Amino acid sequence: MSKQTAKSDSKFQQIVLLSLQIYPVIAHLGILFDQVIWAVSYLLVAVYLNSLKWLSRRNNLDKYALTIVFAFLLYVLFDFELQTIIVYLPPVLIPAWLAVVFLGSLRTEHAFITQIAERIEGEPLDARHLLYTRRLTTIWGCVFILMIVEALVLAIWASFDLWSWWVHIGNYFIVATLFLGEMLLRPLFIGQRAKVFQMFKELLQRNWNGQKNK
Repeated sequence: MSKQTAKSDSKFQQIVLLSLQIYPVIAHLGILFDQVIWAVSYLLVAVYLNSLKWLSRRNNLDKYALTIVFAFLLYVLFDFELQTIIVYLPPVLIPAWLAVVFLGSLRTEHAFITQIAERIEGEPLDARHLLYTRRLTTIWGCVFILMIVEALVLAIWASFDLWSWWVHIGNYFIVATLFLGEMLLRPLFIGQRAKVFQMFKELLQRNWNGQKNK
């Protein structure tokens, strides 16, 4: 791959990852202004862009299947009831997927955050760091489960607007609080500052590159 091609792919990757990160804001604004179609349209584009890298490595059957999915989502754009159902799904499915990734990695020798930390450090972690990153992986997995419960409970008993405030905006603060708390507490346990931004970047790149756990 040429340097120019790699640079272009990197820029495209940044655009795709940014589109996924700001989806909750777009979805919340669509709900506030009674324009749910904004959320569904944006979700369709974001999912399509994020699937391009994955799709390039798949066979024709997978490509046809994905085409059917997008055709269905396009149909959803013209049905308000289905639009609402689609908007309810990401705050449940995304944390569920993350919970599976994080908690599922605990069955292996290297937990998910352990793998990220080793990639950042460029070398295997010692026993103390292995235990710390394993516990941190467990905490994140539990937080994702709480997000699922939050989304389901509010979907049943809260108004559409209140549900959106919590799952689309409130979850940003939950994630930020956990990152900040870990940044402050890490020196007490392993004696070094948290590399928050490197960890977050590595997590997003793993999603883009489709890397598997060890």
